[in-house]
Amino acid sequence: MKELTVILYTTRYRKGGAQFRRVANTMAREIADDFKEVMCRAIESKHEMKQVFRTIRDAGKEIDAFHFIGHSGMYGPMYGTVNYPEQFSPYEIERLDIPFAKDASAFFHCCRSARWFAPYFANVQKVITYGYHWYTTFSTKKERYQIPIRQKGSLYCFGCPGRKSHGWLASMKKLLGVMKPEKLKRFKPEPEKADDSYNSVAKLYAETFHDIKVRKDEFKWIMKHLPTDENINVLDIGCGNGALLSELSNKISKGVGLDVSDQLLNLARTRNTDHPNIDFKRIDGPALPFPDHSFDVVISLLSYRYLDWDPIMIEIERVVKKEGKLLIVDMVTAPVQPKEWPKFIRSKASHYIDRFRKPAFYHNLRRLVTNPGWSHMLKYNPIRSQHEMKWYLESRFPGRKVEVINIGMHSRILAFDSKNMKNIENIELTYP
Repeated sequence: MKELTVILYTTRYRKGGAQFRRVANTMAREIADDFKEVMCRAIESKHEMKQVFRTIRDAGKEIDAFHFIGHSGMYGPMYGTVNYPEQFSPYEIERLDIPFAKDASAFFHCCRSARWFAPYFANVQKVITYGYHWYTTFSTKKERYQIPIRQKGSLYCFGCPGRKSHGWLASMKKLLGVMKPEKLKRFKPEPEKADDSYNSVAKLYAETFHDIKVRKDEFKWIMKHLPTDENINVLDIGCGNGALLSELSNKISKGVGLDVSDQLLNLARTRNTDHPNIDFKRIDGPALPFPDHSFDVVISLLSYRYLDWDPIMIEIERVVKKEGKLLIVDMVTAPVQPKEWPKFIRSKASHYIDRFRKPAFYHNLRRLVTNPGWSHMLKYNPIRSQHEMKWYLESRFPGRKVEVINIGMHSRILAFDSKNMKNIENIELTYP
């Protein structure tokens, strides 16, 4: 049986579709010989990706080498368009039925694929996986960067530092043709799954955020967008130590908090023993253990980036009443833009004033973020980019816009109010 190499690429998501096709065709020509069969195909959705794997399995074949060429976010390849982006969540990646041969390898020729996605893919799919730490561009040479001027001929995906990561000096080295390619990083499956929850820092986290109002901007926004009717049921996904529901307990009829951390849930139950209308449950995976239309409001405060977006959105749509709403407040990465400097300065001024007003909070916060357990948790739960979360939420709720409520030098806090769940009926939720 011939070895089967599968090369998949995207053409519609952002810019570079024509170049990705050229890169894929170049790779297919160089790999093909008498002993290898090459499948080279454009795919634009998660459904199409799954169909490719299903077709190969139905034909009784196995994949020896798998290559993906395209765009990616921190959590892996992107499909669709920026108007309606698709991405496999960690839950979906783990359950992908890919007919890999023994000793197969997977290669992800896309930006930042080595930072989180490649090691995760290696662990859950049990294959050696390669990816780039830095960003990727296109070059007509393999051994050093050369600007692709012609529209024909060989073209390669070229991983290297760029202006976003290394400033204008990196751009100059590329233009001068002296930039060498980054070597693909190699990841083997790890023998055991690491604890990626807050368990190791639960006590420190609970001490830091004992009073949820220390998250002043976030809490103020939630209170502004929470319905004023006290007869509402609230679901808090990623409830942590239960501080938010504790604060809301006298303003709502019922509240349920969900989290994956046993340690945090124990602390949440302890602090809410005097609130009989508040309950807490552990979940493991994107399934919500509630009947249809059980809640008026779902809140995700600084936790949505950790969730399996499409699978959990389907569950949220199911358990929320049609006139109910979803409120999301989360941190994302993005450099401050020139037009944002006034808001950035105000945010920083407020931050420094708070440092004097709340010294205990900032002391505890420093203890939390310098703890090795915090770094370990972030390694397995990276923060998303602003455009990823913005495009996702605004595409799933047409007409609703993400707000920026706080700006840092390299990060900011976003907030999103779905207003109701009726709009989501008109779109295709993409969990396969």
